[in-house]
Amino acid sequence: MVKVGLIGIGFMGYSHYQIYKKHPRAKIVAIADHHPCKLEGKWGAIGGNLGDMTREQEDLTGINAYRDPLKLIDDPDVELVDICLPTDKHHDVAVAALKAGKHVFCEKPVARTSQQAANIARTAARAKGYFMVGHCIRFWPEYQVTYDMIKSGKYGPVQEIFLRRVANPPLTGDKNWFMNSKRSGGAILDLQIHDVDFLLYLCGKPKRVRAWGDKGPSKGYDIIHAAFEYPRNVHATIVAGWGYQHPFPFDMSFCIRCEKATFDYDMKCGPLRVYAGKDKPIEPRLPAGSGWDRELDYFIKCVEKKTPPTVVTASSSLESIRLVEAELESIATGKAVSFR
Repeated sequence: MVKVGLIGIGFMGYSHYQIYKKHPRAKIVAIADHHPCKLEGKWGAIGGNLGDMTREQEDLTGINAYRDPLKLIDDPDVELVDICLPTDKHHDVAVAALKAGKHVFCEKPVARTSQQAANIARTAARAKGYFMVGHCIRFWPEYQVTYDMIKSGKYGPVQEIFLRRVANPPLTGDKNWFMNSKRSGGAILDLQIHDVDFLLYLCGKPKRVRAWGDKGPSKGYDIIHAAFEYPRNVHATIVAGWGYQHPFPFDMSFCIRCEKATFDYDMKCGPLRVYAGKDKPIEPRLPAGSGWDRELDYFIKCVEKKTPPTVVTASSSLESIRLVEAELESIATGKAVSFR
């Protein structure tokens, strides 16, 4: 059993807790949160924008509870530290856990800035334990299957990509931290980075990026339209934001055109479909579980097998933040920005 210490019991912390609770080879041995009521298992007020919002009183018998994350890191029973804190808290806690020799799973984005992300990457490279970031879209069934099918080469090279991720403002975070762009980075960093990361995963670095954005409830860029130029006349577009009025539902979708097939998915409209010139679209079989289930299972397997993770790395997470910062530069200057 991999012994897990979970830091931060918000929406993602709660979601991770439930995954570990059901996992046959992982066990929560410690939690940390600055709210005393959460350390008592009173989790009814935890919100979120995806999945079942029902929260029951949680029985935490046998689980060490800490208000200070550093005390959880010092707990000798903890092998793997899972960080589900607000983004502006990631850097210091991740660095401390890595220096303590723990395996570390950190929610996305890995840090608030690329400078912080680069320092985490340097620390992870020297650390005894393994490090991974929760870019769950790389593991989300529809996205993962699409990635694998495209990378097989059967459908030819990618020619056009459209990614979309939209929602109403997330108002459930502790002290409403999502709506403070100095802490969250706004939707451009917290929400859109999912698709930025998937784009990098699928196509690598673009040559240039041109972005437009509107500031929203976080006082940061909460509505974003961005175009990415690649060699060989490949173009990608991302539309994202959480500036849509309540109760506008969360939605994620993509349409990716290759030389011999078009991959289309919208979570509100049905299954992944592949249009490959036949009378009916292909509906590929998907692996079980959500991206959250699959990414945590992958990291647990890495720890068990003593094999560093390769699907998501500290360096790939750094590149995702760097590309978001290139978008911010483009928005500020009104010009296309080269990306190296």
